[in-house]
Amino acid sequence: MSGEVPAAYDPLLRRIHWATAVLFIAAMLIGCYCGFQPPGTSPRRELLEVHKSLGVTLFALAILRILVRSATSAPPEPRSFGRIVRWAARLNHWALYLVLLAMPVTGYLFSSAGGYSLKYFGLFSWPRLFAGDQAIARIGEATHDTLAYLVYVVVTLHISATLWHALVKKDETLARMWPATKAEP
Repeated sequence: MSGEVPAAYDPLLRRIHWATAVLFIAAMLIGCYCGFQPPGTSPRRELLEVHKSLGVTLFALAILRILVRSATSAPPEPRSFGRIVRWAARLNHWALYLVLLAMPVTGYLFSSAGGYSLKYFGLFSWPRLFAGDQAIARIGEATHDTLAYLVYVVVTLHISATLWHALVKKDETLARMWPATKAEP
């Protein structure tokens, strides 16, 4: 990079962001739907397999995203951002990273310790590091379920703020992460 501040996030980071967004919303909707289905029934069992596989994929994408973000420059925040908006945006982004990392971990703990399937898209099974530990299963389940409510709030705020910036403020917030935006100023 030439030392110039980019107009948008790194192209790889933007691809990771949009892949994460699509997979995250899919996992969230599947998880929510399964929460309303009786345990042990079909299609709940099969959908939970997809939900867990998406969670593991999202965990890997979150790690990759953190690595790419730490190695690249961020575009400047829009001039229209005040102190409160900057603070709220940073808090929301940290909360998103938290749930992207914590949800798969707590889901794994719940499934591993609770004796549930750990297949990755039907290709292979993850090892059960906590097999039969009901205390870990209960903690994993309770934490996963509690974090799900945080997910709904954080994702809703993130999407709402993005739409507000794009449709009301009409600033460059969305352009910084939009896939077609050129990375150089």
